[in-house]
Amino acid sequence: MDFSKVPLQTVERLSRYRRVLADLQEDGVESVFSHRLAELMGVTPAQVRRDLSIFGSFGNVARGYDVVELHGTIGRLLGTDKLQTLAMIGLGNLGRTLLTYRGFQERGFHIGPVFDRDSEKIGKVYAGRRCYSIDDLETVLPDFKCKMAILACGSSGLDAIVARLADLGIRSILNFVPCRVIPPPGVFIENVDLSAKLEKLSFLSKA
Repeated sequence: MDFSKVPLQTVERLSRYRRVLADLQEDGVESVFSHRLAELMGVTPAQVRRDLSIFGSFGNVARGYDVVELHGTIGRLLGTDKLQTLAMIGLGNLGRTLLTYRGFQERGFHIGPVFDRDSEKIGKVYAGRRCYSIDDLETVLPDFKCKMAILACGSSGLDAIVARLADLGIRSILNFVPCRVIPPPGVFIENVDLSAKLEKLSFLSKA
């Protein structure tokens, strides 16, 4: 199957399906029908069926979806059924916070190598991870076999850093830097602008 043709909205919903199914699993629920899953997701039953039908046939009319089976299948589709190691660029306040965020590990992600420009941080260990010089990116990163990276650094030289990451095999980047980056061919960048999110909430709070 060509996963590049799957709509991004569907991929985002897969992540939400997995979270909902994990909650149902914790509550001891063994099976769930599309209408209940849709209710928990805030979508229509038809949307649930369309999303899942892209990847195959799941469940049946009489018993609905097997919660454990569907949770595992979606995990495999997302590639989070096995622990993935991520690289992180930047060890400021946000970077240190991300290092201690337990949610990554719970969802199948682990921040491995961390890189920074600050000589005061290089060589030190933070939350069990050693901080390397950004100058050593080409030497260090290949040993960790990362396919994903997090940008939590300053905006200076960001395009060059992204190009270097791409050359080293990074294919997906979560960008917390409030700066738009043109992704190299074959690289997907998800931008997370926290200030923009707050501006959106500020606008909505006036309603």
